Parts: sequence; C-alpha cells; structure tokens
Amino acid sequence: MHTAAVRRLTGDEHLTSEFASTWQQYDLDEQTRELLSFAKKVTEAPAMIGDSDIERLKQAGWDERGIYEATALISFFNMTGRIEAVSGLPPDEIPEDARMAEAQGDESTTAAAAAR
Repeated sequence: MHTAAVRRLTGDEHLTSEFASTWQQYDLDEQTRELLSFAKKVTEAPAMIGDSDIERLKQAGWDERGIYEATALISFFNMTGRIEAVSGLPPDEIPEDARMAEAQGDESTTAAAAAR
C-alpha cells in the first residue's frame, strides 16, 4: 500500500519499495526532500521533533494545513506498519475487500500478492 501510494502521489510508476531507504539518492525538489527528511525523523525520533523542523518545512513551501496532513499521514503509516510487523501480516498486502482508493493496489502489488 505504501509503495502504491507513493507512486500515485509522485506520478512515478517506476518507484519500488526501495525508495523508502534510497530517496536521498533521487533528484528531488526541496519541498519533497524536506518532507521526506521530516517523515524520517517522525518515524525514527518523534520526541526530537521541534519548532526548527516545522520552520524548515515552512521555508520549503509547506503551509500549516499541509504540515498537519503530512504529519497525520506519516503517523498513520507508522502505526499500520507496526501493526503489520507485530501481527505478522505481509507488508503492502491489501485485503481484497478494501474500498479506499489509497488502499487499492496497483498492478505490481496486486500481482505480488497473488503470487504469494
């Protein structure tokens, strides 16, 4: 689900799950790079988020609503990722009866799930 969502949001259908760990190597605009840096910090060290992190996002072009929505989405994916890890659910496997557009797999995630 995460990889499919990133492909839809970026418009880059060639992104794989490796993007999560290699995004620093991509030629990204400052706004995207700053958001991904923020997401990494929220994921790895949420207690260390401070005013300077929010200010960097604003300087990169994010407004308060965008920062709030991004923080909510990052937090949601962190939560669901932890549920998957603890419950033993395969990552990115989407239940067939899922109806949310963001939860619908693209061809690569659907084919991968079918191959299992």
